[in-house]
Amino acid sequence: MFCCSHRIPTRPAHSGLYHRTALWLVLAALALTTAVQADDDDTRFLLDQTHRSAEQRAQAEDTLAPPPGTLMYEGHTYQVQNQLQALEPAIYIAINSNQWTLLPDFIARYQSLSGHRPALVAMAHSLLARFQGNYPQALQQMEKARELEPQDPRIRLELARLEFENYQDQQALVGFIQALDAGLPAHAQMLVQQYQQALEKRADWHGSLALGAGYNSNINQGNGHYSCLSQLAGICLFERKMPEAIDSSVLKYELSMQRRFNLSNNHNLRLNLLSYGNYYAQTNPSDTALIYDFSQNLSVLQMGYQYLDASNSLSLAPYVEHNYRNRHSTYLAHGLELEWRHTLNRRWQFNTRLDAKRYEYTHKEQQIGRDHNQFQWGVTASYASHPNTRLYGGLTLTLQEYNIEAASNQDWSLRSGVYHAFPGPAGAFVNAMGIYRASRHDAHDAFLGERRSDQQQVYIVSVGLNGWTLAGLIPELRIRHSINRSNLDWAFGFEQSEISLMLRRHF
Repeated sequence: MFCCSHRIPTRPAHSGLYHRTALWLVLAALALTTAVQADDDDTRFLLDQTHRSAEQRAQAEDTLAPPPGTLMYEGHTYQVQNQLQALEPAIYIAINSNQWTLLPDFIARYQSLSGHRPALVAMAHSLLARFQGNYPQALQQMEKARELEPQDPRIRLELARLEFENYQDQQALVGFIQALDAGLPAHAQMLVQQYQQALEKRADWHGSLALGAGYNSNINQGNGHYSCLSQLAGICLFERKMPEAIDSSVLKYELSMQRRFNLSNNHNLRLNLLSYGNYYAQTNPSDTALIYDFSQNLSVLQMGYQYLDASNSLSLAPYVEHNYRNRHSTYLAHGLELEWRHTLNRRWQFNTRLDAKRYEYTHKEQQIGRDHNQFQWGVTASYASHPNTRLYGGLTLTLQEYNIEAASNQDWSLRSGVYHAFPGPAGAFVNAMGIYRASRHDAHDAFLGERRSDQQQVYIVSVGLNGWTLAGLIPELRIRHSINRSNLDWAFGFEQSEISLMLRRHF
């Protein structure tokens, strides 16, 4: 804070308090940019971790395929003759045992013989397209097979499975019932029951709840910077002292819930609820500080439309966001998010997101916060280098518009990370992410004397053991470290570390 030496008789006695208050007002208002960015980082990390932890890609086809023209069955290699009675069971065995590289040859040879079943050819083409990730073609071919042989129980079962995998839940449910009515062997009936149970679980709430405790080295993002701005005869006439960092133990919670209501075909209503908070034991000891308690809670409720199939997720959803800090409501924001996720193949996924948000601060917060708009665009790519390992990275551009030009700013950030699940009964996983952000304000600030420009680094590592549970709770260690450097480093430079142990329950 600015303060004036009481040894200067010509300066009014109340000037020190005036400068302290003025500095707190300006710094608190401008520091909100850093706080909002931290909230966005934590929100995106929690959402991405929830998405990745639930995502398990299918294993690729075994590379040890039998020689062309032969079939591997129960550990033996058989030569498949060019006859209907040999090729028809060979097609079924190749499908049932996932020997997809053999299927095109068997289909071509079978289709060239008189007396072949066109419905079987269509079903085989469909399942081959499914393996290749081409669900539109797979569905088209399987529907053709059903039209050719509407009473065939295997075709009905495969069509229902395709609809299930393509997130056409209502059609899949009807299809499984029809497959049972058509007459299936006992093992196939058990398979249908498993799919029906999966549909019931899919329609339920999904998410996680975590409780934990830890330690934060700098809850107020202070740096304790001191400088003498003016002195005479060795006496400091005008000094500047920034708040020291306040460390504290912390109690934490995280709640993430989502539910999807299938309307028809691939059209859905999606509901997301996200809430997390930090409760610090220490408070601000300063009598003039505008923020006394740094504990806070952030909650987001989102509801909107989602188109979902095996390769794409396109959603348009309005949402509301509430922030509670300093023992009162800080702001209520409302926004609109447009997001597209695309699975290119078994290894590559892409995501792009547009977000527009309006922050409206409460009456108590008007001294610190200012209503403003935020516009954000981001793109992310992820690559599965191994069934248990996913690398990801992306770029985000953010624009914040305030009525005060010096507070308005633009920033760009790069983020990259890795998610890896280790084999073994412990079910250990690690999710590590690094963020580099550069921001620049729109105008010169007369009070601070410069146009603010920051560079920030954020590192988040989460390590958990899915196989070790206590009353259904999974231990998870979270470490977060932030470094902020600024051309106004005396005001906005800080380092902050937090470590916490969470107990998480998935549902």
